[in-house]
Amino acid sequence: MKKIILLCLGLLLLPIVQSCEENDDVKMPDPYEITWRDDAYLKFTPSNENGSNQFEYYVELETGGEEYWYLTSIDYEVSLEIGDFPISDISKVEIYAFAEENNDGTFNYLGGSEGKLLETIVDPESTFMITVTKDQLADLFSSEFSPNHNGDVLVSDIFEFKWVITGQDGAVVDTRKDCFDFNCTYSMGSRIVEIAPPIWEGTYDYEWIEVSAGGVTWGDVEVGQTGTISMALQPGSFTVYDVSDLSCDYYYGGPGALSYSYDTGLVEIIDDTWRQQQWNIIDVDGPTITVEWTYYYTVSYDEYGTFTLTRTDGQDWPSNIYTN
Repeated sequence: MKKIILLCLGLLLLPIVQSCEENDDVKMPDPYEITWRDDAYLKFTPSNENGSNQFEYYVELETGGEEYWYLTSIDYEVSLEIGDFPISDISKVEIYAFAEENNDGTFNYLGGSEGKLLETIVDPESTFMITVTKDQLADLFSSEFSPNHNGDVLVSDIFEFKWVITGQDGAVVDTRKDCFDFNCTYSMGSRIVEIAPPIWEGTYDYEWIEVSAGGVTWGDVEVGQTGTISMALQPGSFTVYDVSDLSCDYYYGGPGALSYSYDTGLVEIIDDTWRQQQWNIIDVDGPTITVEWTYYYTVSYDEYGTFTLTRTDGQDWPSNIYTN
């Protein structure tokens, strides 16, 4: 009986022994050899003054204002990224453009599967410059744009760039065909910029017409006190003004900013300091507006007041000016 049991155990263990012997003959695959293609992509950085990657179409809001293209050329600093491999491994870079147009709610993707050749850079450096213009893109897609384009770019058009990177070894990275993440395409478009006349830019006369007891004590201002404040548009803005003194020389007041909507007349005061100054415009009368001024210590120390601002350019304030 014991011999029978041992024989059965031997038969059961035989496949396991054979399997171990067979595994000894298995050959492991060679390690994967990384190439420049594994981490190759382009990085676009707009180098314009405002860092924008959008063409700009200006719309003048004042009566009789015009509409026109203002910014129609964008310079890009393009970085060629290939990991730790030398840039000399790359023979050329080709950048292709595609377009998406909105034709009355119907979106059309233009450029087919190959795109339109935008730029070729032979023996590229790790960083190089390209310039993309509205006219250049209009020429590339003029034959594919819908009739409402009249052969030109519209503000609603979106453009997408893809690229082909060719190595000295003949290997290719073509993001027109293999694009699975965010490092294989770059997009740009246009925006509408509403140009409002500089209503608040200038120097204005102020006069305090009401000052609380706390304001007289702590603010060092009094009824009848006069002076001037000035405002200037912030660089690159058509709606936000730097204000020399939001408090009209109140001792604990100071400078800030004013945001103005030409369409609605809404005025908003911007004060990111501890002062938290606010204006409440309570009257607009020709060249003069009346403003209630408050700040952080208004409630605690009874500090507030009212002043007028009068234009010095002979113009009237817009009648729709107001604050919330």
